[in-house]
Amino acid sequence: MLIGDPQICEVLVILVLSLSTVEAAAWYPKTLPCDVTQKENENENVVNVDCTERGLTSVPSGIPANATNVTLTINHIPEIKQSSFQGLDSLIEIDLRCNCVPIKIGPKDRMCSKSVTIEDGSFRHLRNLKSLYLDGNQLSSIPTGLPPSLTLLSLEVNNIHTILKENVSHLGNIESLYFGQNCYYRNPCNVSYEIQEGAFFQLKKLSLLSLKSNNLSYVPLKLPPGLKELILYNNNIEGVTKGDFQNLTNLEILDLSGNCPRCYNAPFPCTPCANYAPFQIDTNTFQNLKRLKILRLHSNSLRIVKSEWFQDLEELQVLDLSSNFLARDITVTSFPKYLPKLVELDLSFNYELQRYPDSLSLSPHFSSLTSLRVIRIRGFVFQQLKSSDISPLTHLRQLEIIDLGTNFIKMANLSILTELKSFHIINLSDNKISSPSDSKHPAECGNKQEPLLTSPMASAGQFYTGEEIHYFRYDEYARSCKYKRKEAGPWNPVINKQCSEFGKTLDLSRNNIFFLDPKFLNLVELKCLNLSGNAMSQSLNGTEFIHLTELQYLDFSFNRLDLLYSTAFQELINLTVLDISNNNHYFTSEGLTHMLNFTKNLPKLEVLLMNYNEISTSTNAEMESLSLQTLEFKGNRLDMLWRDGDLRYVNYFKGIIHLKVLDISENNLNFIPLQVFDGLPENLSELYLNNNKLKSFSWEKLESLSELQVLDLSGNLLKTVPPELSNCTKTLRKLILQKNLLTKLTQNFLRDAFSLKYLDLSFNEIQYIEQSSFPENVVNGLDILLLHGNKFMCTCNAMWFAIWLNHTMVNIPRLATDVTCADPGAQAGKKVIFLDLQTCQHSSLSIILYVFLTSLTLGFLTLSISTHLFLWDVWYIYHFCWAKIKGYSRLSSQTTMYDAFIAYDTKDPAVSEWVLQELQVYLEEKGDPPLQLCLEERDWIPGWPLIDNLSQSIQQSKKTIFILTNKYIQSGNFKTAFYLAHQRLMDEKADVILLIFLEKLPRSSKYLRLRKRLYRRSVLEWPTNPQAQPYFWFSLRNAMAMDSHRQYSKLFQETL
Repeated sequence: MLIGDPQICEVLVILVLSLSTVEAAAWYPKTLPCDVTQKENENENVVNVDCTERGLTSVPSGIPANATNVTLTINHIPEIKQSSFQGLDSLIEIDLRCNCVPIKIGPKDRMCSKSVTIEDGSFRHLRNLKSLYLDGNQLSSIPTGLPPSLTLLSLEVNNIHTILKENVSHLGNIESLYFGQNCYYRNPCNVSYEIQEGAFFQLKKLSLLSLKSNNLSYVPLKLPPGLKELILYNNNIEGVTKGDFQNLTNLEILDLSGNCPRCYNAPFPCTPCANYAPFQIDTNTFQNLKRLKILRLHSNSLRIVKSEWFQDLEELQVLDLSSNFLARDITVTSFPKYLPKLVELDLSFNYELQRYPDSLSLSPHFSSLTSLRVIRIRGFVFQQLKSSDISPLTHLRQLEIIDLGTNFIKMANLSILTELKSFHIINLSDNKISSPSDSKHPAECGNKQEPLLTSPMASAGQFYTGEEIHYFRYDEYARSCKYKRKEAGPWNPVINKQCSEFGKTLDLSRNNIFFLDPKFLNLVELKCLNLSGNAMSQSLNGTEFIHLTELQYLDFSFNRLDLLYSTAFQELINLTVLDISNNNHYFTSEGLTHMLNFTKNLPKLEVLLMNYNEISTSTNAEMESLSLQTLEFKGNRLDMLWRDGDLRYVNYFKGIIHLKVLDISENNLNFIPLQVFDGLPENLSELYLNNNKLKSFSWEKLESLSELQVLDLSGNLLKTVPPELSNCTKTLRKLILQKNLLTKLTQNFLRDAFSLKYLDLSFNEIQYIEQSSFPENVVNGLDILLLHGNKFMCTCNAMWFAIWLNHTMVNIPRLATDVTCADPGAQAGKKVIFLDLQTCQHSSLSIILYVFLTSLTLGFLTLSISTHLFLWDVWYIYHFCWAKIKGYSRLSSQTTMYDAFIAYDTKDPAVSEWVLQELQVYLEEKGDPPLQLCLEERDWIPGWPLIDNLSQSIQQSKKTIFILTNKYIQSGNFKTAFYLAHQRLMDEKADVILLIFLEKLPRSSKYLRLRKRLYRRSVLEWPTNPQAQPYFWFSLRNAMAMDSHRQYSKLFQETL
C-alpha cells in the first residue's frame, strides 16, 4: 500500500502513457525474479530464464510459456510438485542443482537437513525436456515419472547408494548419466555402493556414464556396448581385467584415476591400497578398446607402464600418467613406440621420495611420439636441464607445449630450447633457476649416480585443489554449483592466453632470476616472455633483452624494477604489451630516480600495465608515447602527484597522444584538479576512476574529452550527478556510478543523453527518481540499467517510477528481487514492482474523510492539552466576568499605614521566632529604606474582634505577606485572612498577596500553580542554604516595591 497524496491528473496521464508499453512487455511479468534472455539460432529460438541464487523457496510463477532453459540453482526450493512447471511445454533444459547441498559440502550458515522432495510425474508432461540437472539436493532415489525425451540426467552429490534396473528402465533415450560423488569423504554414505548387474544394459543409447567418487570396489558388469565415455575415478577399485571392458568396443574415454591413489602430500583424506600396492591392470585389459582416444591413469600408484597395455590402442590421443611412481620406469620404458597418434601426454608428479636427481632422463622411445603436441612433466624434480634431457623430444616436429614447471631446476641453459624447433609454449615456472650455464652441455655435478637427497617436493603439494566456487566444487575437474562444466582433463598450468597468442612463449615466472644477462635470453624467435615473481632488482639500461628482437609481450610483474634509466626496455623494438605491475619496492623508497618516460623509446608499445606500484613521485613531469593505447595505472598514488597547488604533473598523461583507455582507479584521489582534464589525451575513449575517494567530480570538464565512451566512477563518495549529462558529453555510452552516496538525481539528468546505453546506479542511497530525470525517449534506449541496492521511498511520489518499472522493456537485472523499498516502515523490504498503485487514486469521499478525521483528532488533542494547562485560567476569567454581570463594584480603600501586614501562625514558636528575629529585623531595621510592618502581636488593638483586626490590618497595608507552613494552611485564621486579602483583588483590582513558604511547596495545589503562572515573583521560598538568604531578602523587597498588577500577563490585564 502506497502512502501519500497523489495528483489525480498526473495519475491519469501516467496510466494512459503506460498502456503503450503493456503489450510489449506482456510475454513475461516484470515481477519474475529471474533474468530472461532470448537468442535466436538458425533452427531454434532459445529463451533462457536464469534464477540463480535468488533465495527462492519455490518455482516462481510467471516463467514465460516459450522458455526453453530454466536455471534454478543455488536456491532453497524444498519440493517440486506436478504443478511446478505446468504450462512450460517448450522446456528443453531444467537446472535444479544445489537446493539442498549435503551438510559437509554446503554452506555452514544455512545448512539443509531435509532433502528436496520431487512428486512422482513432476516432469512427465514436459515432452521436449532433454536435460535435467538435480545435483546437490540430497535425493535418496532416482525420480520417477521422467519424460521419455530425456537424454541427460545428472544426479551427482546426492544420497543415492543403490541403482537397480527398475530405477533407470524408463530412460530409454538417455545418453548421459551422472551419478558421481554420492558416497565419498565429503558426502559419506557409510554403506557399500551397489549397482545391480546389467542395470544400465538396456539403455542402448547411453554414451556417457559417470560413477566417480562412489566407493565402488568393482567395474559395473554388463554395461551397454554403445558406451563411449566411462568415468570411474576416485573409487576403491583395486584392479581391472579384460572382462571388465570386453564388450565396450565403442569406448572412447576411460578414466580410472584415483583408484589405489598416491597419497603422499595429498590435500584430502586418502587411503592407498593394501601395502601401497599399485592399481592392477592385466596385460590385455584394453585389448578390445580399439576406438579409445583418452585414457586417464592419474594417481594409481603405478610403478611401471607395460607396453602391452597399448598394443591395440592405435587411436589413443590423450594419456594421463601423472601422480604415480614412474620416475625410474620413464627412463627405460618402451610404451611410446605403440602410440604414434598420441597428442597429449602427462607425466607430472612422478618423483621418487627422498631423491633429487641431477637431471631428467627420458627413454629414447619418446622420440616415437610423432604426433605429440603437448607433454607435461611437472613435479618430476631434478637439478639441471641439459640438452640430453630433451633430446628425445627434439625430433617431434608437432610438439608445441612443453611443461617443465615445479621441478626445482637450479640450472638451465635456455639456448638448448632452440633445438625444439616447433615449440609454441615452454613452461619453466616455479623452479629455482637463477643463472645460465656457460657451456652448451654442462657437466654433471658430483658422481654420476643420482644423489639420495631429500626431495624438495617433501614440502610441496602435488595436486591442484581448485578454487571453490560459491558453495563448493564437486572436485577439481568437474562441475560446480554455478557452472555446468562436464568432465575435464587434469588441471593445466595457467598460461596467459593473451601472451601465448603472440607466438612462441617462454614462462620463467617464480624462479630465482635476480640478474639478467643478455646471453641468458638468447632466443631470437621468442614472442612472449614471462619473468614475473623473480624479485629482480636490476636497473635495466636497454641491453638486457638485446637478443629478443621479436618479443611482443613481456611480463615483468612482481619484481623489484628500478627505472633509473630512461633507456629501459628500449631494445625491445617490437614490444606490444608490457606488464610491470607490482614492482613497488623502489617506488616506495624515498629520494630515488624514476624515469617513467621510458615509453618514448618503445615505438610499437600498445598496452602498458603499471598497477599497484604505489608510484607517488616521478622524475619526469610527463609520460610520452606515440603508440600507447591502453594504460593501466591502478593502485598508485596520483593523490600525491596531483596535490592541490602542485601543477607539475597535471599533464602527466598528455604526451600519450593516442591513448584510448586510461585506468587510474584505486589512486586514493579525493579530488581531481581542473587542469588535469585539459591534460588528458583528446582521443581518450575509456576512463576508469573507480575505488577512489572522490567527493565531487567536475562533470563540465568532460567536454574536453570529445571521444569518451566509458566512464567508471564506482566506489567513490559522490553525492550528486550533473544537472544535465548531455551538456557535459555527447558521446558517453557507458556510465558506472555504482557504490557512491547518491540520494537523488537532478531534474534533467538524462535529458537528450541519447548516446547512453549502459547506466549503473546500483548500491547508492537514491530515494526518488522523477520522470524528468528519466525521460522515456532516452531511458527506453538503454540496453542495461542497474538500480538494485538503493533506498527507494515507496510513497505516492514514486508512482510514476513504479509504473515505469512494470512496463519498460529495458533490461534491469535483479528487478524483481533487489530493487526494494527502504521507507516508509510498512513498505520496507518490499519490491518496488509489487506495490499496489491503486491506493494512490483516492476518491473525493476518501479525501473528505481524511480531512474530517484529521481535524477531529487535532481538535481533541488541542482541547486535552488546553484543559491540562489552562483550566484555572479559564475558571478565573469565567467567575470574574460573572461578577461583573452581577454588578459587583470595587470597594474604596483607606489610606495605607503599613508597607505590609504579616500573617503567620502565632501559635508556632518557630514561626514566631523567624518573623520577629529574621523578617522584622531585615525589613524594619537593616533594610534601606526601612519598611513599616503590621504584626499581630505588636500592632493589633487588644479587645477588638479578630475579624475587625484582620480586615483593618489588610486594608491599611500595601501588601499582605503570608508566612506559610503546612499546618498554618489548614487553619481557619489563614483561610479568613487569605479571603479578606483576596477580596481586595475583586473590589479594588489590587493584588496585595505575597506568599512565603518556610516548608516545601505543596505540589497538588491548583491555586498555587495558577498563582505562579500569573505572577511568579509573588511566591517565595525560604532557602535552606544560608548563602542564598541575601538573595531571598532582595527578592522580597523587590516584590513588595512592585505593583503586582503590572507584572501580570497581557491576557490577565485585558481581562481586568
